[in-house]
Amino acid sequence: MSTRPNFLFILSDQHNASVLGCAGDGTIRTPNLDRLASEGVRFEGAYCQNPLCVPSRASLLTGRHCRSIGIYTNTDMLEPNCPTIPRVLSAHGYRTCLIGKAHFNGEQFHGYQQRPYGDLYGQAHQPDPRRTPESGEAGLGGLVANAGPTGIPLPLTQTEICVAESTKWLQAHVDLHRDQPFLLSVHFDKPHFPVRPPARYFANYEGRVRVPEVLEGYREGAVPFVRKAIDRFGCSGQDGDRYLAAYYGCIEWIDDAIGRLLHTLKYLGLADDTVVIYTSDHGDLCGEKGAWNKTLFFDSSSRVPLVVRYPGVVKPGALDTGLVGLVDLFPTICDAAGVGAPETCEGVSLLPSLRGTRRPAGRRVFSESAFLGEPEDCGCMVRTGKWKYACYLDGSRELYDMEADPGEWNNLAAEPSAKDVVESLDADVRAFWVPELHPRRLATTPRASREKHFYEFSNQFVTGDGVVFNGRP
Repeated sequence: MSTRPNFLFILSDQHNASVLGCAGDGTIRTPNLDRLASEGVRFEGAYCQNPLCVPSRASLLTGRHCRSIGIYTNTDMLEPNCPTIPRVLSAHGYRTCLIGKAHFNGEQFHGYQQRPYGDLYGQAHQPDPRRTPESGEAGLGGLVANAGPTGIPLPLTQTEICVAESTKWLQAHVDLHRDQPFLLSVHFDKPHFPVRPPARYFANYEGRVRVPEVLEGYREGAVPFVRKAIDRFGCSGQDGDRYLAAYYGCIEWIDDAIGRLLHTLKYLGLADDTVVIYTSDHGDLCGEKGAWNKTLFFDSSSRVPLVVRYPGVVKPGALDTGLVGLVDLFPTICDAAGVGAPETCEGVSLLPSLRGTRRPAGRRVFSESAFLGEPEDCGCMVRTGKWKYACYLDGSRELYDMEADPGEWNNLAAEPSAKDVVESLDADVRAFWVPELHPRRLATTPRASREKHFYEFSNQFVTGDGVVFNGRP
């Protein structure tokens, strides 16, 4: 391994951390991610800092929490020229490139030197069935009922184009810049809706996965934040089963794409000098407790897969059971590259952990959520030890014993026996979140006038001379 390693950073969208072969799911087929974990380390306790696309990605990119950057909705704009992973690495001699979904509003590079393909105008997720600009349609269609096999020719899908553009970029790097280290970020849009994989992947799971059962009366006893999410994204059981089959199919499709990227690295002689990181921006509720989509603090939504292969550094097949956040990736990458992380970074480097050093106990990992940008529906969660605690602006609270109740069914917040735990964790959350400032944070962040999926085409190509053109569909 070179003293200045390359980085292949692979980000999927909405991957439930439990739907992974190496995480114990006996139905899903993820041989490439399983192999990556067997050659590196899998972090079992990794959490996003906001279970929504734009806020999570902005937090990861900057190494800062949403309370610090003010990003909470899918139209919020990150401050231009702020310190980011690619901006810091670019300044220290790295070639940096982003291929695929970024979900940036406003500025579209944020330190990456190149973006040959991605959502410069659109939102990366291709409408399926397709819409046409002439029809005047907008949006991505239904969430759950729209799931099934894709109708888009495979060479035109975002997944396949990401693989093609990434392998082409790596070929050019080997021929033209072999002695210069790189950061190549490949961001897939799946398994985010529209949940439509190629037919062969859908067929692998049709009839094999079922919507999980919901305890009778659960919705009525849930906190308002959870009830609203259930009501907004509810569906029938039959639609849910089809969604899960398509969702599993999308994850197998992404796994296959990742396998081709890893094979390319090896074939081009780059594997031994490249740190490979795989994660997702957030999870997917997948029908748990009758809830779908994301935005909630349950593990299915806020916990993410995180696998790191670092040849010569990470002990192959390691499992890290401690708590980490996506906010930790910025200082970790800087540490591995021998570059000082900006003082703005709020995470901690995981490099000592990658080298086998045990982290101190008592880590607290925070996550925030503003339910689809509605000011009154906001909350903050802390995960520490065996506890998960969340409080909301409306005064409701949740406390779960993650050892005794990993399914998060039994809210202990009102139990007299949990009074001391609730008070302690509530103080931690309030000191971190400062809830009285939250409405102002929501109100003062610059926003785009509309979400990017209302642009007619999902992705754009950038030619060598800087011309931008739409990819169809």
